Amino acid sequence: MLREAFGGAAEALAAEPAALSAVLRLSVEEAGRLRDQARRSCIDRARASIGACGGAMLLEGGAGYPQLLLASHDPPALLFARGKLDAEPEPAVAIVGSRRATAYGRLQAARLAVELGEQGITIVSGGARGIDAEAHRGALRAGGRTIAVLATGLDCPYPADHAPLFDAIVEAGGCVLTEQLPGVVARPELFPRRNRMIAALSLVTVVVEAASRSGALLTARIAVDDLSREAACMPGPVDSPVSEGCHRAVREGWAHLVTGARDVCELLREARGIAAGASELAGGADSRARRAGDGVRNAVARGGPGSGGVDDRMRAARAVDRGPVRPQGQPDCSADARVVLAAIEAIGGAGHDELELRLGWAIPRIACATLELEVAGLLGRRTDGAFAVAGRRC
Repeated sequence: MLREAFGGAAEALAAEPAALSAVLRLSVEEAGRLRDQARRSCIDRARASIGACGGAMLLEGGAGYPQLLLASHDPPALLFARGKLDAEPEPAVAIVGSRRATAYGRLQAARLAVELGEQGITIVSGGARGIDAEAHRGALRAGGRTIAVLATGLDCPYPADHAPLFDAIVEAGGCVLTEQLPGVVARPELFPRRNRMIAALSLVTVVVEAASRSGALLTARIAVDDLSREAACMPGPVDSPVSEGCHRAVREGWAHLVTGARDVCELLREARGIAAGASELAGGADSRARRAGDGVRNAVARGGPGSGGVDDRMRAARAVDRGPVRPQGQPDCSADARVVLAAIEAIGGAGHDELELRLGWAIPRIACATLELEVAGLLGRRTDGAFAVAGRRC
């Protein structure tokens, strides 16, 4: 938003707080605080730290930046990667699910990852405990390729006991990827930001075990609602609460039911056009990417944008079954979430398009706010797909 409004990252960092507040819809004081925080950051230290752990830094639109991610609504301005990351779209399937997985869920996730890995399909997941870890391990057992997308800095992997798994992924020709600068530790609001990258890097998203309020299920909704890609769920025992969200998604009709690699490969064949479209969009976005890259390079020369900054204000959501668990109590909603909740309540139910017209915001900003509200239990989905106010108020 800032690069678009001011013409580049360096120009945004040089702007006065009053101008920043108008773009971000924050108070002048808060906008000034965020600007000062960004100015204090040092990209040179980040680059040195990434180099020390064997990683590389990729600029949006630059060499090696994934085209599928570049074609999404909200591509990160910077990526930090260890291992092999292809710019060209590859046949990739996200396998996500509960970190409190059952033995059944772990078995199915590993089986699916092995079957897909044996067919040369890349497995994308979030490196968390439970389903994510089994998906990565299954791909490795099959001698396949897997990508772990982290919500933390590369030097602060979460969970810490998965560091050997991440090393094995890199050694096997896969990749460990994040948009967070070195030193960023796990925080609940970072996991939904990570989830939208998982969905964007994959042509199909498969959920294996997810409760009704689940970060994994919302990853699949991002794939369907924001990226127009296919999502699928594996069925579980009919009385299992950890599969309740999967069953509901299939019942509502926005996710396919799959039982194995054959079903997923059928969805992949239908998604072949997405890869071609991403390459075309990436080519058509060259001028925009160059402008963004030039802005970031200018900012790097002047000290660089911070790891907190605007991202901290975009408090996308608390991942209920992914990442650190927040204490119970009243939801701590962001300013954007409160505005969106009030708008939905005033309209009496609305989708992203209606909210875009009413608020004049970009869809990615609205999607982050609705994602936060859904995870907090403050929004529900009607049968027509529109959001409706439900549960507690923030």
